[in-house]
Amino acid sequence: MVRKLKWLWVLVLLLTALPLAALAAPSVVDNAILFTEQEIQQMEEIITDIQTTYQMDVVVLTSRSVWDDTQDFADLYYERNGYGMGEDDAGLLYLIDMRNRVPCISTSGAMIDYITDRRLNDLFDRSYDSLKAGRYGQAALIVLERLKDFLRQGRQEGSFRYDAETGKRLSGVYNTLTRSEMLLGAAVAAAVALVMYLTVLKRYSLKNRPYHFSAGVEVSRVLKADDEVFLRQDVVRVRNPDPSSGGGNSGGNGGGLGSGVHTSSSGGTHGGGVGRGF
Repeated sequence: MVRKLKWLWVLVLLLTALPLAALAAPSVVDNAILFTEQEIQQMEEIITDIQTTYQMDVVVLTSRSVWDDTQDFADLYYERNGYGMGEDDAGLLYLIDMRNRVPCISTSGAMIDYITDRRLNDLFDRSYDSLKAGRYGQAALIVLERLKDFLRQGRQEGSFRYDAETGKRLSGVYNTLTRSEMLLGAAVAAAVALVMYLTVLKRYSLKNRPYHFSAGVEVSRVLKADDEVFLRQDVVRVRNPDPSSGGGNSGGNGGGLGSGVHTSSSGGTHGGGVGRGF
């Protein structure tokens, strides 16, 4: 009787887990049937590695049914299928749109900051020849491998977010110090402090110096009145540009270090863009 109850309990657990597994959205969705089984397996291995190491989601999607805007299609697919990791749903979706024959990338959460415009263009450029030649699986693998490189390198020094429509900067510039830079800075600071300390110590040291304080000489001071009258002063004022406003409406991506941010038709915030046609 105890054994039967035990097996019944195991069966209940398995049946409970099955719906959860079925609800988990796949990382590679080849609706256009462009990839081989081997390519899909390679993609899933890379994606699992990224998810485990960086806690950010990655999706590869192909479609022949993009009837609306390609970028919005990618953004909404990411949102409506529960992709993303962490509180900000961080991740990236790579879409191969076979109807419009363009690639598209949608980023979300922290991934927006990693994929600057410069890196976005790099992903599209590196995979373009493979797309044009019809090697779609190879193109997706190139994007995934290069994405791993970018995540390994971390956020770019000087990167920031800006509104893709107006060009207005939305965040401050990202600055970071490497471990070697921090150690070098600490060493330089310690050396400067030591030099200053020894200089002051030597200057005020009384060794071998007879010292006599003369009250009559050292204490007396004469104050003189200055009757000069201040008449006027010419001042030229120059307005400095607001550093937090970036390029204003004329904006710009700061040499590719900016991450353009847009809003999907459902109100979600995304980065990314559409590549050139193949």
